[in-house]
Amino acid sequence: MAKKHRVYCTYFPDGRYYIGYSCKTDKQFEKYYGSSTIVKEHKEELQKEIIAEYASRAPAKMQEFLLQWQNRQDPNCENDMYNERLRASQLKNFEKWVQITKFLQP
Repeated sequence: MAKKHRVYCTYFPDGRYYIGYSCKTDKQFEKYYGSSTIVKEHKEELQKEIIAEYASRAPAKMQEFLLQWQNRQDPNCENDMYNERLRASQLKNFEKWVQITKFLQP
């Protein structure tokens, strides 16, 4: 079974959201909403949307970064850490730009 590299968005009931990346198995991903302390300590029900899925890590991490950067000035975006090393040679064919669709309007 091939590994899935997912970009996802976790939504809080109050309108805040967290953009993340995961390569967890399907079973692990079901219960995973992110590694941020804000996500881990949240007690209410969270919703999660898979934004994009890739066969390899580099394009997924690039998509995660682009979405985080695009939403960096939104006070509802809970992402505060942009720290990723990406190999340019693995991104030569990266063209896909996706939008968060569930609750956010671009």
